Amino acid sequence: MKNRKKIFSSLLATMMLFCSVSAAAASPNEEVFPNDSTVPEGFKVIKEYDTTDESNKVDMQVEGRSFNPENEINTNNFSTSQSINSTEEVDYDILTNETYIYRDLQNIETGEVLTQFKTDMVVEADPFHWTGGNKNSDNTVKLTITLYYHSQTKNRFIYNGLDKAYYRYDKGTNWNINNAIPSGTNSCQLTQIGPGIDTKAKKQISNCSQNGGAIDFGKTFLATAPSSWIDVQDGGLASEVGIKVQAGFLNQSNNNKVFNYGWDLKIRGQSPI
Repeated sequence: MKNRKKIFSSLLATMMLFCSVSAAAASPNEEVFPNDSTVPEGFKVIKEYDTTDESNKVDMQVEGRSFNPENEINTNNFSTSQSINSTEEVDYDILTNETYIYRDLQNIETGEVLTQFKTDMVVEADPFHWTGGNKNSDNTVKLTITLYYHSQTKNRFIYNGLDKAYYRYDKGTNWNINNAIPSGTNSCQLTQIGPGIDTKAKKQISNCSQNGGAIDFGKTFLATAPSSWIDVQDGGLASEVGIKVQAGFLNQSNNNKVFNYGWDLKIRGQSPI
């Protein structure tokens, strides 16, 4: 199992060697990110699934929540925007939360199976106090996250590991500079914490924040998990697997109020099979 893990981790690094935490090319608003096509060394594909087929949708208990960066514990130098006056109220609406299985791989040497998954989450935030207390879909900020990860089973327990994640911010239909402009940082953090498949406790946190300050609307960013990370138990003590992103938006026309868009996407624990 240890040799298998090293082989898989090495290939993950090779698959994404061109960009571990750097920006991907700018993308259209409705882009669908492709599945990984590279087969890790030492594995073979035993089944591929159509991620447009509803029958391949699975319940992996993926959840998302908003967070206020000012109230979060900084566990790994997670940088946040410098707030002036935060908006008093923001409505968040999860438009999409879907997980699909897209491939089964088999270790050629051991016969063990590793399953890969893809989660799409789209969240719309409406800081309606910017418009005098009236909700206005024209002023929303939409966040799209696509998370790729894998699962394997050992001694009846499921273990998860992150592969990579894409994320992008899009503006409302009639957005203008008087509504708000991106301000502050473009922060990102990958987390993989819990009992490891090697029986040791793991606290694996990677700062994938982008250089260059504020985000660009419509630009897709890519972050990949370090190749040295060890899979952690699903539902284990203090297990946490996912991505946290945050960006700030400054409303120049309303007393320079700042909206801190913080979102946390995690894989919730399951029971042993």
